[in-house]
Amino acid sequence: MGSAVPIPSRPPVPTGMTRICVAGGSISHNVGRAQKLAAAIGQAHPDQYETWFYFSNKGFRDLLVQIKQELPESQLSQPSTKDKGTTVADHHSMPFVWLETGGDNKEIEVKGGRDMFCEWAGNQFPNDQAIQALSGVEAPPLKEAFTFDTTTPGGTYLAAVNKQQVEEE
Repeated sequence: MGSAVPIPSRPPVPTGMTRICVAGGSISHNVGRAQKLAAAIGQAHPDQYETWFYFSNKGFRDLLVQIKQELPESQLSQPSTKDKGTTVADHHSMPFVWLETGGDNKEIEVKGGRDMFCEWAGNQFPNDQAIQALSGVEAPPLKEAFTFDTTTPGGTYLAAVNKQQVEEE
């Protein structure tokens, strides 16, 4: 079955940016849709959004516990999905999506499951056809479990990390 993929660090978010974080298993249509939607937002608005991805069927649960411990108490009672009636504190399904801002003073805003993330994106970007095409709250086709980039660690945040490492050399 293999072992869990190590959880990558989440360095401070650059000032003025929002990092969209998507975590889940490496085989899931809901995770696939969330990854594609986050990537589309990052591509359409690279001056405002970057992405961070973690995909591991075994490691997801450990990361979920870790993230919940970082959340403000006020967010734990928010709904995390539209279809399961769970709160963020009880969230157990894949994916789990949150936003990070604030540089060294990290702030986290939970979106919850794929359906809640899709609803947020649809409202946030009403005039972007590519984002709208991915933001429906209905379940995506099962084939999306196998058609997304499962690179872990993954996301556009790596470009900033790599650039910083080169500058430090």
